[in-house]
Amino acid sequence: MREQNCKCTVSPLIMWGVMLLFFFYQFIARSSFPTILTEQFMQHFGIDAAGVGILASCYYWTYTFMQVPAGIIADKIGVRVTATAAVVVCASGILLFTATHNYIVAGIGEMMIGFGSSFVFVSSLKIITDWFPPKDAPSKISYTMSVATLGPVLGGPIVSHLVKSTSWLTVMEIFGALGFLLAILVWASVRNKETHASHQKESIALTKSLKMIVSSGELWILALFTMMIYAPLSAFGDLWGVSFMKKAYNLDSRMASIASNMLYIGVVSGAPIFPVLAKRWNSCRKPMILGISMAALCMGSVIYITPPLKITFFLLFLTGASSSVMMSYTLAMALFPKSIGGTVSGFVNMASMISGVVLMPTIGCLIKTSWNGAIENGIDLYSLHDFKIGLTALFIFLLAGIGLSLMAKDKTPEEAVGKD
Repeated sequence: MREQNCKCTVSPLIMWGVMLLFFFYQFIARSSFPTILTEQFMQHFGIDAAGVGILASCYYWTYTFMQVPAGIIADKIGVRVTATAAVVVCASGILLFTATHNYIVAGIGEMMIGFGSSFVFVSSLKIITDWFPPKDAPSKISYTMSVATLGPVLGGPIVSHLVKSTSWLTVMEIFGALGFLLAILVWASVRNKETHASHQKESIALTKSLKMIVSSGELWILALFTMMIYAPLSAFGDLWGVSFMKKAYNLDSRMASIASNMLYIGVVSGAPIFPVLAKRWNSCRKPMILGISMAALCMGSVIYITPPLKITFFLLFLTGASSSVMMSYTLAMALFPKSIGGTVSGFVNMASMISGVVLMPTIGCLIKTSWNGAIENGIDLYSLHDFKIGLTALFIFLLAGIGLSLMAKDKTPEEAVGKD
């Protein structure tokens, strides 16, 4: 039963802040652990690069294809129950992952993490659209991504440091246990909102709302653009970045993690800038074109030129800043009534996560295909050339994104505040 909460005494900022904490938590689980512990995963589960890519992509399979159902659930029964249950499932998946040597069981654990995490972004956006004025949506959405990506920025170096002094399994077990405390906090802090107007709009049938969404050409362009702009974070930041940096610059895990996390530092810095640019340029599409073009230029330079380390750090920072443009979410949610906002945001976020589903195993398979058969300490030894071949798939995604940004229908920030 939907909770009646029009007289809610909890500050919307607190509710939003708690969801940011959940976002922060799941970002560490999906990014810091796979990137830092790639070699440990290979040894523990007896797998190669392709196996690691498939294992990490298990998260993305459930995260991605739960986005629309998560949006529907958030729209129909509210954020409080769904977000609380989502944290519990996410934490349980982490604990299952640490409790097995079986590759398949570990994949199920990753899928549970992805399932629980799938509710966090749509829930955050629903809180923003339900509890804040429409004019605040672009900046709040950007700040959501900015704060959440502090997870890998802070989590990567911390995880790298902790695994030097204790077992990586212990680190993940403690992190999993903390998730149950977070679930209690979510239940205590988050509230649903239902007004008479929103109740009337919920008369839109599920099948009708889904038909509205999937038949919108504008939405498909925005969703596919989001998939392309997110590719550097999902493919490089969430999995292959540390391994590439270790090979390209002979870095240890800690320094390679810091280098990879420059993407997320860029997101933190860049996300608040694009709404300002949109307002100044009176256009939501122009920041999208700028962001995807800069991301392609900078990421291509890192992959194929391999410049001096300091320049690479800066280029990764610029790539992250460029990838943080969130105007496609704003434009997408403006196309439909707010009563199906969770479903719309879920659809767009599903598209963004497909980049991980496709690229993680694809890059791993391309690396494996290019491999010359060298083995060291029982682990396949891949060359820098192998990584460049694999990461070409990422660069192709970014080039496609430039074309999609040019196809998007523009709106001013004032027009893109969503329908009542």
